[in-house]
Parts: sequence; C-alpha cells; structure tokens
Amino acid sequence: MNEEPCLVEPRPPQAPPLIALVGRPNVGKSTLFNRLTRSRDALVDDMPGVTRDRQYGRGVWDGRPFRVVDTGGMQEKSDDPLARDVRQQALVAIEEADAIVLVTDGVTGVLPDDRAIAGELRRAQKPVVCAVNKSEGRKGSDGVWEFFELAAGPVLPIAATHGQGVDDLLAALFTALPAPEMLEPIDMPAEEESNLPLRVAIIGAPNAGKSSLINALLGEERFVASAIPGTTRDSVDTPFTAADGRDYILVDTAGLRRKSRVTQRVESFSAIAALKAIDRAQVAVLVIDGDRGVTEQDQRVAGYAVEAGCGLVVAINKWDLAGRPADALTQSRDQIALAFPRLEHVPVLRLSAATGRGLDRLLPAVARVGDACRQRINTGVLNRWLAEVLAQHPPPRHGGHPVKIRYAAQVGVLPPTLLFHANHPEDIHASYRRYLENQLRQAFDFAGAPVRLLFRKTSRRE
Repeated sequence: MNEEPCLVEPRPPQAPPLIALVGRPNVGKSTLFNRLTRSRDALVDDMPGVTRDRQYGRGVWDGRPFRVVDTGGMQEKSDDPLARDVRQQALVAIEEADAIVLVTDGVTGVLPDDRAIAGELRRAQKPVVCAVNKSEGRKGSDGVWEFFELAAGPVLPIAATHGQGVDDLLAALFTALPAPEMLEPIDMPAEEESNLPLRVAIIGAPNAGKSSLINALLGEERFVASAIPGTTRDSVDTPFTAADGRDYILVDTAGLRRKSRVTQRVESFSAIAALKAIDRAQVAVLVIDGDRGVTEQDQRVAGYAVEAGCGLVVAINKWDLAGRPADALTQSRDQIALAFPRLEHVPVLRLSAATGRGLDRLLPAVARVGDACRQRINTGVLNRWLAEVLAQHPPPRHGGHPVKIRYAAQVGVLPPTLLFHANHPEDIHASYRRYLENQLRQAFDFAGAPVRLLFRKTSRRE
C-alpha cells in the first residue's frame, strides 16, 4: 500500500480494536467520529479540509470497547504539499487500524477519489465497511446502490448527524473483529493524582512551530506541519511515554490569533477548542517564534494559561536560524523579562524543533512545573514560614487598626491554592499580597506554577 515505512502507534496486547475513518474531504468523517465517541472532540464544518491530523477517541458498543481514529480527507491527485501530508497521515491510520470505515457521500455519489481510496483499502487487506453517509433523505438513500462498485466490503447507509444506521455499521465491523472474550475493557484504576499522565497543552500564535515541536518529541510525523499559518485546527490529544518512564498527554492546539483577525468560522471553532485545551491542561508550553520575537499575542496567550491555572513553560523555537547578532541571547532575556514581568518564575528554554537543539531540556522542565503544580505543603511547615515572613515585614496598618494574618492552609492543587485567615482581609493591599507570593516562591519550589492566594475573615476566637 505504501512503499515508505509507516510509524504506527503501538497497541498493547488485548487493547480495544482500532477503527479508522477514511474518505475524501467533507463526507462527514468527523461527524461520525463524534457520534461514535459521544463527544464533540472533532471539529465539524461544511468547509472541506477541516480535519488534517489523526484524532483518536474511544467508544463502547454492546458492552465492547473500541478505539476510533479520525483522519483528514484523502485526495489522490493534488499538487498541494499540505494535501499530500494529510494523505500520509490517513495512510498511517490505515496501517495501524484493525478495521476501516470508508466514509462516502450518498448525495454526491461515487467520485474518482472514492474509487482511488477504495483501491488503497483493498491492498491493505483489512476488514472494510463502506458507510454511505447523508442517506437520510430520498436523494441520499436512492444513491446507495452505486457504491457497491467500490468492492469495499459491506455497503451500509448511515446518517452520522442523526445516528441513523450507526449500530448496523458497528455490528458489521465487530463481526470481523476478535470475539468479546479476547478483549478486556480498559477501566481507569483509582490512582493518586501524581501517578496520572501529565496533560500538556502546546500553545502559541499561528506558525510558531507547535506541531513541529510535538513531532520532534514523538520522533515521528504525527501532525501535519507546514509554513502555512493555521495548519492545525483541532486540539488533538496524544499519549506519550518519555524515556524516563513518565507518562504525558501532549495536546496540539490551533494557533490563537487576535479576535479581530479571526476571519473564518472554522478558525473561530479552532480558537475555542484551543482555549478548552488550555482549561483541561495542567501545564502549557507557550511556543514563541524566535525569529519573530515576543508579540502582544504571545503575552495574551500566556495570560490565558495563567488565568486557567496552568503551569507554564516558555519555549523559544527556531533558535537555530542564522543571522543572529552576538548579543542575541541577552536581548532575548531582556525581551522576555519586559514582556512577562509577572512571570519571572517561569522556565524559559531556547530550542529548535527542526534540529533538536535544546529539545532534551523541555520535558524535564515540564515535569518540574507539573510537580510544582501538584505540590502540597504541610500546614505546620506553612505556618512556620508564615510566622517568619510576618515577623520580617508585617502587613501595614489600615484605617488606624492593625491588620493581622492569623494562619494559613493549602486548600488545593492544580493550581496550588492557599487560604489565609485574617482579621481584616479586605484591607490587605495588592502589593502585600504580591510580597507573600514572592516569599512563598522563595521558600518553596513553585517555579512555573500559578499560585492562588485567598483571604478569609476570621475572628480571634475562631
């Protein structure tokens, strides 16, 4: 099927079978993916070419778990380098799948791309079902018969938007897959938070090199990377185990532009998906184009992450580009300090996704920030620290009365959240709150982690 070796995602023994959704652009693969996974993880729009990378999800049918991978639209004859990359991603999904669904469009009928893809699938020698989507109306259902010419396994009419025919589709797929007793449902065991994979969102402005960075970390071309801004549109989760055995979930996100520059509906959806990815992440890696320097949009994106409670690592990409002055490193440090004056605790790395320079320092920095976000401080230790800090610099008096902070306790992680009990919390000035945060960071390792300080009114008796 493909003369070049394909790097496929290894599947552990007895893992749920993997079903690949393939087809030409705009036939409804992402809608079917969302239906099968009961999610809205894949972006859906009438504009062709929205999906470009492989998107993985999980589902259950008749008590049997399965995995499903959504792919970009395959085009056989195209001079567009991006279209060729998307096609290669789909071929990798076909290579690693246990069964394949050829998604077609019952309204448009059989097109040349459908015939070419069906030929690829016959050569793959794997179970295939042809799903004729958009068959809910008379125009769609009348055209089902012509798809038998593709000779791509059973032909079933479906309507992914409404769920019509999806059960029949899964029944046909599982007929050709291993029996239920050979599979074990995967249930998440009750584990400590520290043992769970660290969810890392790769964020930044368009064309900063986010997809290239993840590809470099994974050691394979998992995501389509292009010099064209806006190539990534979905926020795609990729499980990954580092060399030290630590587990991560890397999330590639769409580039976030200024709201006034978002011109397409799909781009708006992509931005929403990226912001949701930041909300779900524990650590965010802000990728900055080293050739372009820090922009206002980089500052805004960093602000999104901090407001969401994400730990933060700044990665200045493309540091290998030629023509830098001798004092470029000093200038870069000064620019970072000016652009992020409240984030002096955030690790800043200079690297190149293209050459791998500095890449070995990224995941250790992410792990340290993740540990900082999950750090818990014993209440006794915290209050001994507080007593020392108050003795060095007590809160200023306000309105003629003393302001007293009585004690503190950590009440949350991800992000670390500390509650201070005081007699007049409303009178503690913002500058003193910053003093407490700075002293806290000096005493405990919260590098890269946002720290939230809460204040509650408490009487002496309490």
